[in-house]
Amino acid sequence: MSNSEYIVIRCTKKECGKFTYCKSKQKTKKCPYCGKTIDLDKTQKISVDTNLHARKLVQEFNRKLGELKAPKWYKGET
Repeated sequence: MSNSEYIVIRCTKKECGKFTYCKSKQKTKKCPYCGKTIDLDKTQKISVDTNLHARKLVQEFNRKLGELKAPKWYKGET
């Protein structure tokens, strides 16, 4: 893996499978959609240089999955 600052990952929980991103130095990441803790050493990663690029990739990948749902923590208007 390169020395990029951020990585894009996919939740390893079969029922979820949503994409998210985090700093490349992290060891784990909690999925904002289902709450599963993802071990970053055991998942595929896409390295990117900026959080803007990471966020755009996550949005595009999740859009292609279809049926987007908000993260559990999001309390937006319904």
